[in-house]
Amino acid sequence: MQLRILGTGTSQVSKERVSTANHLKIGDKSVLVDCGCGALVRLDQAGIPFKDIDIIFISHFHIDHILDLYSILWALKYPYLNRKKDLLIVGPPGFKKFYDTYVKPIVFSEPFEEFRIKIIEIKDKIKFKDFIVETHRTPHTDESLAYKFTENEKILVIAGDMDYDKELISFSKNADILILECSFDNSKKVEGHLIPKECGKIAKNANVKKLIITHCYPIPKETRLKETRLIFKNTIMAEDLMKIEI
Repeated sequence: MQLRILGTGTSQVSKERVSTANHLKIGDKSVLVDCGCGALVRLDQAGIPFKDIDIIFISHFHIDHILDLYSILWALKYPYLNRKKDLLIVGPPGFKKFYDTYVKPIVFSEPFEEFRIKIIEIKDKIKFKDFIVETHRTPHTDESLAYKFTENEKILVIAGDMDYDKELISFSKNADILILECSFDNSKKVEGHLIPKECGKIAKNANVKKLIITHCYPIPKETRLKETRLIFKNTIMAEDLMKIEI
C-alpha cells in the first residue's frame, strides 16, 4: 500500500497546501480519498494519471473535500483519453441523492460513452479483491465518515474532519498509520474539529504506529506538532505531495 498525500489544507488554500485529498495505490487499484480544490493539479504534480483512477471515496460533502470531483469528472470527458474501465465513486449514506442533485446535472451535459460512473453508498464495509474498506461515523456533519483500509494486515485509517470521538480509538486500534485533522492549536478549540491534545490522545489510546496530522489552517505548524508530540511522540505533520509506503 502506498499513500500519497495530495492536499493537506482547508478552504484556505495556498501554494503550499491545497484542500484535502489523498491518493492510495492499494492492490491493483488507484484510489482517491476525498478530492478538494487542487487535487487534480496535485495528481499531475505527483505523476499520477487522473485518467487511471479506479475509485473515489468521499468522507463528507463539504467543498474543501469534494470540489475537485467536478474537475476530475469534467476532465475525464476529454475524448482522447481512451478510458474504458468504469469509475466507482463511494460515499456515505445520502451521497447518491447529493450526486444526482448537485454533481450529475453539471458534469453530465454529455454522457460518458466509453465507461460508466457507478455510485455506492457505503454503510459498514466493502470487500475488494485485495483489500477491505470499513467505515466509522464521525462527529462533524450528519454524513461524515472515517475510512479504514486493510491490505495484507497493513492498516491505514483516514478519519476525515471530526471532533473528538472515543469510539474512533477502537476503530483505529493498532493501525499502521492514522491520519487525523488538526485544524488549530490547543488554544483555539472549534466545534467539529480536533486540536493537538485530542489527536495525541486518540493515537496513544489506539496504539497506532504513526500519527499524521493534516487539514491545517494557515497558522504556524510548529505549535500543533509540538503539542501533539507531548502526548504521542511518533507524530508527523502532513505536507502536500508527501509519499509514504505502508
